[in-house]
Amino acid sequence: MALRFSTGLRDKMLGINTTLLTNGAIDTVTTGWTASAGATLTCDVGAPQAGAGNLRVASTAGALATAYQDVTTKVGHFYKLTAYFKKGTADGGRITIGTTADDDAIFASAAMTDAAWTQKTIGFTATATTTRIILESTDLTAGEYSEFDTLVMHSESHSLQDIFSGGELEIRTGSQPATADTAPSGTLLVTIKNGGATGVTFDDSASAVISKAAAETWNGTCAATGTAGWFRLCLPTDADGASTTEVRIDGAIATSGSQLNMTSTSFVTGAVETIGTFTLTFPFA
Repeated sequence: MALRFSTGLRDKMLGINTTLLTNGAIDTVTTGWTASAGATLTCDVGAPQAGAGNLRVASTAGALATAYQDVTTKVGHFYKLTAYFKKGTADGGRITIGTTADDDAIFASAAMTDAAWTQKTIGFTATATTTRIILESTDLTAGEYSEFDTLVMHSESHSLQDIFSGGELEIRTGSQPATADTAPSGTLLVTIKNGGATGVTFDDSASAVISKAAAETWNGTCAATGTAGWFRLCLPTDADGASTTEVRIDGAIATSGSQLNMTSTSFVTGAVETIGTFTLTFPFA
């Protein structure tokens, strides 16, 4: 058997920047964006930055006007947001990035007062599995508005170290699937995590090799009894179905000469299994 990369992982490493935002173009509707209690959202077709329309965020009487969207993210991963802004009739606007509990926990821009369309670029590290993107018109006067257009957000995490930060190693019975895009087969014997509880990480690459973080203990308690045949390195959010977008690495397990060598391949319910070393070398054989 061989070490196998999923299509999603190969695409991500080679470069894929599909936007994570819904309706970032705002050409005809405001679908995907939610108005705060003090805001009215419309699609303005007067003079968009691109396409047929843009998002107009207008204030109601005496209230801060915001539009927001919640995006699924991975903790510790780096993202880039680009957006075009112009102040419209308002005094100005802001962009903030946060969580569902705190709108500007990650980033808050200075006041933006651009009279013409101007692109804003923001890089940030996600601190939660849901990140909130907030677009503000800071003028409290009723009817005053700011405008936003051509919003794009994508992950900048393309190295294996970044992609699998917070990942886990599933060990199963049987033979590994023909491709890592396939739904997992066999019985799940154990899920290996850092200290059996949190996602694993890798130390910095050295001589084209990345290894499990030296400070971490990769182990897990067996949920079933059986013979280990293969493993899948994936993310905890992996739905375990057939997929060409999930990031995965599959490999065979044996006591020697395999992609993952264990002292014994016989696993017993309740036993703790530990992986002392785990490395990925580039190029892959």
